[in-house]
Amino acid sequence: MQEAVEAAEARATRELRAALRRQRQEKDEERTRALEKQKWYAERLAARVCQQRDRAEAERMKELRKKLEEEKEEALRLQWEDCERLKKEAVEEACQALRKRLRDEFAVEREKAVAEALRIAREGFKKREQEVIARTRQECAEEARLEAERVAALHKAEVDGLNLRYNILDRKYNKELAHKQRVEKDFRALQEDYQRFMDYTDGRFHSDYLMRLRYMGMRLAKKEISTVTYEDIEPILDKRIKA
Repeated sequence: MQEAVEAAEARATRELRAALRRQRQEKDEERTRALEKQKWYAERLAARVCQQRDRAEAERMKELRKKLEEEKEEALRLQWEDCERLKKEAVEEACQALRKRLRDEFAVEREKAVAEALRIAREGFKKREQEVIARTRQECAEEARLEAERVAALHKAEVDGLNLRYNILDRKYNKELAHKQRVEKDFRALQEDYQRFMDYTDGRFHSDYLMRLRYMGMRLAKKEISTVTYEDIEPILDKRIKA
């Protein structure tokens, strides 16, 4: 009878150890799959962020070029209309002056006056036209330069913001991964403590401890690793010391 009891206890011990080994192997495989999945998700997320950033940058540059081109065309059109108006005003002024002089002078003097007035009007208009065109070109170039500087600053700020978000995401991922590794290390230590506890006790005082170990294993299986801390294991270790 004693030999049968001892054989049964030895068999139960072997089965328990085999079950623990299988459990460790399953947890290791599950941990490897979880790490690979998290790495894949982080890489996909980083790639999407980069793609979205590039698309947004290209779209902004396209819209900016279109806007600048439209503004340039509009400015040139307005300046041309202004030049036409000035030309008409100059011609009208010259014509009025000519009509006044024609009434007061002889035919020859009137012809000279007409020729002189037209010459002056043409020269004045040409000079004013050149001045307006030069001023318009200078203003357009200055506005384009200022707009390009403003857009470059906005672009740099947005790129810096995206890089900052990427760095924060990377740090968060590394932090969660380190926390997960710490919890898994503590869980393995708990399993080793339990095995030693079984070796040194007769099984009468470890039912609560075994339930706690099972609960910890279920939390790991449900991937709630990020919420498991060493404080969850401390009460069990305290009970073991008191026992």
